[in-house]
Amino acid sequence: MEYFLETEEAKFAIRTEPLGLWDLWVNEMPTLTFATPEDAARAVFEQNTGYIVWDQLENHQAPESLAGWEQRP
Repeated sequence: MEYFLETEEAKFAIRTEPLGLWDLWVNEMPTLTFATPEDAARAVFEQNTGYIVWDQLENHQAPESLAGWEQRP
């Protein structure tokens, strides 16, 4: 399972890893690892992604929850 979100500033992906955790990818580069995909989506909304361009924006279009992301099998 993967989740995707495209904004004007970045393309985000949340992908499961072999140990059952979830990696947050920004522009096809892995950044941080989370326990759940919901935690990763929340980090994007709260601007705590490890990607400084995104994290320092004054305004963004990211949804508050994973419900606003595109889900792919």
